Amino acid sequence: MRFPIIIYPSEDDEGGRFTAHCLNMDLIADDDTIEGAVSGLLETIEASLEASQKHNANVFRDAPDEYWEMLKNAKELPSELKERIIFNANKRISKEGSINAETELDLRSLLPA
Repeated sequence: MRFPIIIYPSEDDEGGRFTAHCLNMDLIADDDTIEGAVSGLLETIEASLEASQKHNANVFRDAPDEYWEMLKNAKELPSELKERIIFNANKRISKEGSINAETELDLRSLLPA
């Protein structure tokens, strides 16, 4: 399973906050840092996957088309930032967690390099 995630400036702020958006679950999280936004999003994804298993429900629903179009223009995160996010995600995700951050996260950004 791949989790396409785009990071972009939060729409409801004048700058300084970031939104991380998982497109195949249409889940978002925001924070003052990119790492915080992705970390919050991963917690939400994990909780959704756990709830779906417990209640035998489908939590996958695509984000609106406009966000998939945004993904086409998004760039990969700088390798140092991506490595920090993956390292922290792997520390945080429980042993029985359902996401392998290194192989399943497709982290992209619409922010200037």
